[in-house]
Amino acid sequence: MSQQRYFRGGPSLTPRPVDLRPNPTTGLLRPGRGVSVFSEPGGLERFGGAYEVMGVPPDLVIVQTGKNPKHYEIAPAAPMTMAEYVAALGQIVLIPTGVADDPST
Repeated sequence: MSQQRYFRGGPSLTPRPVDLRPNPTTGLLRPGRGVSVFSEPGGLERFGGAYEVMGVPPDLVIVQTGKNPKHYEIAPAAPMTMAEYVAALGQIVLIPTGVADDPST
């Protein structure tokens, strides 16, 4: 049984406000949305290169979002504060793949 691999464009998992969906009442981040990752490394050079996502902690999940079947997001598994989310993202290791869009580079 093969395990799905995920790739981030660039060496950072710092969330942007557009990546998150806080609950307006509690202020906690809602599950289901987060920082983008992809199931293939190609096409990520424009974001700083492809980095493989390793060691996602259990309080985060990777969910497919949007129309692109290769687009996923690392999201809270349950409501959490921004500080908890950032700390959980900090446990993930990003490994550079060396994959480039242009084979001549």
